[in-house]
Amino acid sequence: MPSGSYAVLDSDGNPVGTEDFRCAPGLAGWRFVSEIRTTVPGPHAERVDLVVDASWLPIRVAIATGEHAIELERQGAAFVGVRDGEPIEVAARPDVDYLSPAFNAVTANRLGATADIEVVYLEALTCEPRFEPQRYELLGDEEVGTAVGVFAARRWRYTALSSGWTRELWVAGDVVVRYEGLFELTAYEPGASGPRPRP
Repeated sequence: MPSGSYAVLDSDGNPVGTEDFRCAPGLAGWRFVSEIRTTVPGPHAERVDLVVDASWLPIRVAIATGEHAIELERQGAAFVGVRDGEPIEVAARPDVDYLSPAFNAVTANRLGATADIEVVYLEALTCEPRFEPQRYELLGDEEVGTAVGVFAARRWRYTALSSGWTRELWVAGDVVVRYEGLFELTAYEPGASGPRPRP
């Protein structure tokens, strides 16, 4: 059950918060839970709970940001649930995205290769769902250094196609161990099943 902490960075690379996470095999496949504390756009805390099946397909998502909350469950061709106390239904896509590395780790593991996709993107803070085109480019396998050690990882380039925003990230097993200019892994425990870094 891997667990750890990220420093959340602003556009200039300055720390503006933390994300404490843990992930483990679940009844359906895999589960990621995290607590986020950030000062952007104002001081607040968030909770993320993401469950995927054995093929890395998201089947349940719950996010609470203080002012807003959403819970979605995949039911056939739709996500059905509640947002801010009101029923909601969204046409399902294979992938979901939000401002947490868990979603990138899930998508990268599901894809396994370069692909253009359309995801259900949940807006920061408001959790309002919309569809967003994205590209994941697999750049290869390599060792990557972090503050907690060196990991054998897969290197990806993520691009939001509607805006052109792009970053590189490195995924080892079920953990994003490096995320260029956005998240920095500052603490990590591999548990029984997580990827193990070397010094």
